[in-house]
Amino acid sequence: MDIIRDKLFNDFPRVYMREIDKVLKKHKNSYIASYYELERLVNTNAIKLKDKPAKPKILNDIPDSLLLEFQSVNQTIECNCCYEDKLIEDFGSCTEGHLICKVCIKRHAENTIFELSSHKIKCIDCSTKCVGIFDEDILKNILSSQVFREYNNVKKISEMKELSIDDINIKICQHCGAGTDIGISQQELLVCMECFKDTCLKCNNVNHPNKPCYVNNISLGKQHEIEENKTDEIIIRCKTCNKSLFKEDGCNNVRCICGTSHCNLCKEKIKNYSHFCVKMSCDKKCGQCHLYDI
Repeated sequence: MDIIRDKLFNDFPRVYMREIDKVLKKHKNSYIASYYELERLVNTNAIKLKDKPAKPKILNDIPDSLLLEFQSVNQTIECNCCYEDKLIEDFGSCTEGHLICKVCIKRHAENTIFELSSHKIKCIDCSTKCVGIFDEDILKNILSSQVFREYNNVKKISEMKELSIDDINIKICQHCGAGTDIGISQQELLVCMECFKDTCLKCNNVNHPNKPCYVNNISLGKQHEIEENKTDEIIIRCKTCNKSLFKEDGCNNVRCICGTSHCNLCKEKIKNYSHFCVKMSCDKKCGQCHLYDI
C-alpha cells in the first residue's frame, strides 16, 4: 500500500526509497515488520543513507486500523556514542553515514573547537573506527551562533595556514571574523582589510578609542594568572579520559563523550543524580551540590 510506503519514507527520511521497497516486499507490506527491519539496518550501518533527510510526504485519509499500527512501534534508535534511545530527528550524520545524537555532536564539537582549536569535528561512533567528520551543514543546525562563529574563525585560520609556506601570526577581526596575518609585528591595533574596522589586539575586543585598555591596568603575568584562574573555574577535566569539558547551559551534571559524569560545581566524578540536592528552596546548608544554580 502506498500509504505504508510513504509512512516508512517519513519515518526514515535518510533511507533511499529503493531500500524501503525491498524491505516492504520481503515482509509482504507489513508496516511493523518493515519498520523494525529498516531500524536494524540503519542502526548497524548496513545500508547507505542520504546525506540529507528527504522532505516528508503528506499523509491523508489514514484508516483507523493503520493509524493504530503506525502508533504501535517504538520510533527511536540508539545513539552509538551515549547509547541512549532517541527519536530519529534528534540525530545528525557524519560524512560516512553514522548517526550520532545531536547532544553528543554538540558536546564533542565544542570541546574540539575550544580545546583543540580545530574545525575538523571527527565522527565519534563507538561501534567502529570511522574516518568521517560532521560537516558544516550539520554543525550549523546544532551549535549555538557563538560557537558556530568560533568554528568558522578556527576554520579560516586553518585554511590560511595551509596556503602559507611561512610561519604566520593570524589575528581575527572582532567585527566580521576575517583573519589577517600581522607577521611578527607588535602592533596593538588591527585594521581589517575586509570591513575596514578596528580591533584592539591587547584585549582582542572591538577597538575602544579614547578609553584605556583594561590590559594596561594589569601586568602580563597577572593577566595570564587571571585567564588561567577563569579557565579553571569553567573547565572540568574528565577523570576517565582527561578531556576538557565545560557547561554551556542546563544542570550541573556534565557528561563527557566517554560516558563519565561530573559535577560542574565540585568538579568530581559522579555516578548519578543522587550527588545533587534538587530542592529549589534549599538554603545550601544541606552540604550537597545543587543540581541547578540558585
